[in-house]
Parts: sequence; structure tokens; C-alpha cells
Amino acid sequence: MIRQNPDLSQKPFVLITREANRVFASALSKKAVNMGFTQEMSLADIRAAVPDMLYYDLNPEQDIRCLRGLLRWASRFTPRVAREDGNNLYLDIAGASHLFGGEAHLLNKIHSQLKSFGFTARLAIADNRSSAWGFAHYGKGKNNITGEALRDASKDLPVEALRMSYASTMLCQRLGLKKIGNLLDLPRASLTSRIGAQDLNRIDQFFGRAADAKPFSRHRERLIEEMQFFDPLATSAGVEAALGKLLEKLCQRLMSLQQGIRKASLRLERVDHKMLSFSIELMQPSVSINTLKQLFSYHFEQLDVGFGIDRMILTADQIAPLSFHQLGLKDSKRQTHAEALNRLINELSNMFGNRHVQHFFPADSHIPERTFNRRAALYSTGSQNWTGSLAKRPLRLLKKPVSVLIRDNKSKKLPEAVRWNGKECHLTALSGPERIAPDWWREDPGWQNGARDYWWAKTQSGAIVWLYGVSNGQTDQWFVHGFGS
Repeated sequence: MIRQNPDLSQKPFVLITREANRVFASALSKKAVNMGFTQEMSLADIRAAVPDMLYYDLNPEQDIRCLRGLLRWASRFTPRVAREDGNNLYLDIAGASHLFGGEAHLLNKIHSQLKSFGFTARLAIADNRSSAWGFAHYGKGKNNITGEALRDASKDLPVEALRMSYASTMLCQRLGLKKIGNLLDLPRASLTSRIGAQDLNRIDQFFGRAADAKPFSRHRERLIEEMQFFDPLATSAGVEAALGKLLEKLCQRLMSLQQGIRKASLRLERVDHKMLSFSIELMQPSVSINTLKQLFSYHFEQLDVGFGIDRMILTADQIAPLSFHQLGLKDSKRQTHAEALNRLINELSNMFGNRHVQHFFPADSHIPERTFNRRAALYSTGSQNWTGSLAKRPLRLLKKPVSVLIRDNKSKKLPEAVRWNGKECHLTALSGPERIAPDWWREDPGWQNGARDYWWAKTQSGAIVWLYGVSNGQTDQWFVHGFGS
């Protein structure tokens, strides 16, 4: 808050938390602390002592956002940085401290930079996470406690530095064991009987005798660009022009990382604080500003800017490495065709939705309706070659076969006529029958009558149909399953 409003640095103020009927101080400025106020004091008591004391509501989300910013900043010292509950940041500097002149120089560098930012920080370097936490919270100044110095340096620390349970900490204080050195003088058996095995493990973690692992994750750069407008954008053309500038900045950052956009989102904040959100997805990663802008433009056809857009935020939600390779003379036409196909899939998928643009690929099955699978074309992984079938198959396969005739079980031959859409259609046999048996290991209601005898036939109107007959012992039932050419 002081960084946002520098005038507060010269004034005492507190941040307050409201819980039920309590209103108390959660954080205090340096001047407020120097006046004798402490955390957990009620606002009424503070205002009684200093009626003109400034106070503001605590915003935990801003605290988390600030810590995340510090976490990103800390990744310049080591790729292994983590945040934990409270105002704690952990840096695993193993193998990295020598780049800054050693542990002492690194500690001073971190401290001086945090101080220049306006932060008050307590720092400690230790061999494990628990002891580093203890010295950072209860040590004096900047602590660099490693190796054999840990046992002697920790004797004067309060038992709170061990992070034992509240009950065990209070018990130690009642027994006069207020320092860690007092606990070290006790036999291990008697200590276990008093504080329990779980809190004894806390002590072992502090001194490195028990595992104290912390998952670290490598920081990922936030790929976000935003613009704030003093004069709101009143037309979709203005929005497109601003989008071009945002895309240019974002693509330049991605080019330096040799990454491309797979999925991006754009948020528009109107003057009336209503948020409009749009997203695009691409089949292949891209940093082409024209391509990305074109995909977003499909969403702008019905864009309602209201009284104007005063803020735009562009985010690269998913990125992937850009693939570069040199083309030969024979590959140029193939590459041009692939790029045109990718561009078409990108445009159709973003115009109509991913689920409406699908890619079909072959499956290993002799059952007609299972000879292919499909997925969204936008997520298709490479092309799979279709193998030619020895038997002729229809160009169009119906999702559900259509019943066209039921007759007495007298003949297995193709019927002379069937009823199609309420009309009688005469058939001329072209080829057949071709018997297709069901998968014996799969229970399929569509194949419960057993094997099917498929025929190719031609109607009097010239249509080529693919139909089959099945028998239940008393009657034959015929279905049209597809159409050919």
C-alpha cells in the first residue's frame, strides 16, 4: 500500500480484519509499531489511543498476488522457488550460490534488493527447510547457519522456532523449557513421552535427522499483455487495432522463447464494468499476428462495446515449441497444402466450435460402423493412412440403419422391393451377399440377431444402396445401412 501511495510512509496506519463482531489489527506500519501498537489489538483500543489513526481493510488476495510477484522475482537467483502458507518464500540455492559470489553475498544481494523495493524481510540460509524457517522467524538479522554450527546457534532460539503443536509448545514453556537448548539437554525417551512422536519428528527435521522435503516448481513466465485506455474504444475497429498491438508485443516475447500460441484468450472490460471474453485455439503453434488477429475477428462480428472498452487483456493460455525445418523441392507443395488445411481447420473450428469440425481416422475393425474413429480436427495428431478394403464400402454410412422391410422367413435372397420413406422402391441386385459376423466377445444390441448378409442394389431412381438382412427364425428384416456412387 505504501508503494501505491508513498504519502503513507510518513503516517502510522494499520490493516484490519473483520471476524464476526471483532475488528482487529492484522498488520501495522513501522510508525504504528513504534507507537506501541501490536497485532491482534482491537481497532477500538487503537482508535481510543489515537483517534485519527488511519486504517484500511486487509485484502488477502492482494497479499497472495504480491507474494507471487516476489516469487517470480526470486526465480532470478534459482529456478527452484516455492511459496508456503503465510509470508514465506523458499529458495533452493544448492548449486546456484556460487554464481553470486557465495552464500553470504547472495544473502546480502537478496536483502538489499528487497529493501530497495520497500519490503522488510527476515532471511536465513540453512541446510534444511525447517531450520531456515526457524532462524528467519526468530533469529537475529540475516542468518547463515550451515553445517556443524546449527546445534550451537540454535540453543538460544525459542521453542516456537521448532513449529511444534500448540499444546507441546505451551507444555514446554510451563516446564521452563523455553529455549531449544533446554530441550537438547533432555533424554530422548523422556522428551518423547512429553511431547509425542510427531513433535519429536519436528525437532529431528530441524536438525536434519529426518526428511523435510518441499516440492519446488520452476517458475513459468506469465504471458499476459494488457492495455488501459484513457478514452474508451467505441467501435469494433478500434478494438481490432488495439488487439494488433497486443498481439505484436506478445508474439515478440514468444519468439524469443521459440514458442507459439496454441490457445489464447482476450478479455474486454467495458466502461460499465461488464467483462467480455473470447478465446481462440490453433491446430499448430503460431506467432503470426495476421492469423491470430483473423481468428479473433470472427468473434467481433457481434461485439457489443456498449459505452466503450477501457481495458483489454490478452493471455497466451497454452503455448508449444515452434517447429522449424528446411524444405526440399519435393516438399514445398506438400507443405503448402498442409498449411492451407491447418488454416482452414483453425478458421472453421473457431467459427463453429471444436466439436463441429472433426477428423476421421481408421480403426482396426471389420464391423462397418467401427472401422473409423473421430476426434476434433483441431487436436488431431498427424495423419493416418487409410488402407483400401478388398470389399466395397459405401461413401456415406448411416448413423443408424433404417428398417425398410419385414417379411416371412422364406428366402435369403435380396427382396424385389422395399418401403423407403413411405414409398415403394424396386431394387436391382448388383452384388452380394457379403456375410459380416459380429464380434463374439462384445455384447452389441445392434448385432443381437447375429451375422448380417449385405447386398449392393440399385433403385429405379438410380440410387445405389447398401442394405442387409437379418433373421430371427420366423421373419427376415431388411435395413439400409449406407449409400454408394
